[in-house]
Amino acid sequence: MDNHIVSMVFNLNFKDKPSMYEGENPWIKQRLDMFKKYCISAFTNQTDPGFHLFLFCDTHTPSPFREELLEIESNNNFITIIWDYSKGLGNGITKEDFKATIIKYYLKVRKNDSNEVICSRFESDDIPEIRYNEFVKIATQSSPIVSLGKGLYWDINTNQFLDSVFPAGPFISVKSTIDNFNSPYERNHHEMVTIKGGSPIVTEENLWIQLVHGKNMWNRLDRMPGQLIDKPSDEYLKTYFAYE
Repeated sequence: MDNHIVSMVFNLNFKDKPSMYEGENPWIKQRLDMFKKYCISAFTNQTDPGFHLFLFCDTHTPSPFREELLEIESNNNFITIIWDYSKGLGNGITKEDFKATIIKYYLKVRKNDSNEVICSRFESDDIPEIRYNEFVKIATQSSPIVSLGKGLYWDINTNQFLDSVFPAGPFISVKSTIDNFNSPYERNHHEMVTIKGGSPIVTEENLWIQLVHGKNMWNRLDRMPGQLIDKPSDEYLKTYFAYE
């Protein structure tokens, strides 16, 4: 069933942040390049293809970045770009507006009549393991809120890897219904576990990779939980994260 939505805030503007479109090598260009090089293939090669990836993009995205985003959407039938906003949550968008928009677009693309829906949060510099969609659907059968706690951090500038267990990390999935929809943005990801009662799930497998690349100010290897490991083999990254 295609009732899993992966929500990705791609390039909405946030208060007091510098322009993402200006400079010799602007933020948006770097993020698009990373997304295409590291992330799309892992979504394309999901063992369960029944999901929708919603990209929330700035209504005022200038050319040629807008055209590049439209090309990504055109080449990947699981991607829907939502151009309804220019700003992010807490900076002009309420949580209720955001939730209503997710459901509005889901009703346009779903291929079933189930009232049940799962919504997960991802960033454009995150890579899902190829069984991610399959596992989320299994995990949310036992708990309506799950936090996938096992994964890797990959510093693509130094090619270092951190093996991490982060039980209250950002990889939150929420199962609810269309007419009483809850999203993984109800609270910050820590509070989705500590206050909303989410169930941390720590698997043997790494179900995600977060890229560390110098432009994500908080996510640095020395700030994240875990321990440094040898670089995984190219075969491992290809087999489990569709990276070549």
